Amino acid sequence: MEMEDDKRNELLQMAPVQMRDVAMFVNSYPTLDVTHELVKGEYTAGAPIFLQVALSKDVDEDDANGDDQNVVAPFYPSRKMANWWLVVGDSSSRQLLVIKRVTVNKSLSVKLEFTLPKGTHSLKLYVICDSYIGADHDIALDPIEVAEGEDSDSDEDMESDDDE
Repeated sequence: MEMEDDKRNELLQMAPVQMRDVAMFVNSYPTLDVTHELVKGEYTAGAPIFLQVALSKDVDEDDANGDDQNVVAPFYPSRKMANWWLVVGDSSSRQLLVIKRVTVNKSLSVKLEFTLPKGTHSLKLYVICDSYIGADHDIALDPIEVAEGEDSDSDEDMESDDDE
């Protein structure tokens, strides 16, 4: 990328048509910035936990096709849009907690909801592109401490009925 055009052309020895195809692919390769925040609160077993995820795509402002989501895939049988899968999982137990498919134009904010049992959980946020190899993100979340959930009143009512 930092190499002068003359040196790059001499090194690659490609025809102008081939160089155009390479440039088109490189310019379309997605660079996605991912930020996340666990919504603060009391985390109890069985209660919903929310993870706010913000995705922003690095779009060249000079590019008229900045919102174009079509993948450069000349051998794919039809037009293909780039989609991203947001997955929250626990790699130690190999359990997936939430999965959501999204398409990112310039930026997108998504709220993911999941529940956890009592205990300390080390989760990961996976951001997986279905169209490009190497564009994925694997983000470790801060450990989540989940307290025991409260028993419902219906259990207590049933016990008091048995005493009568």
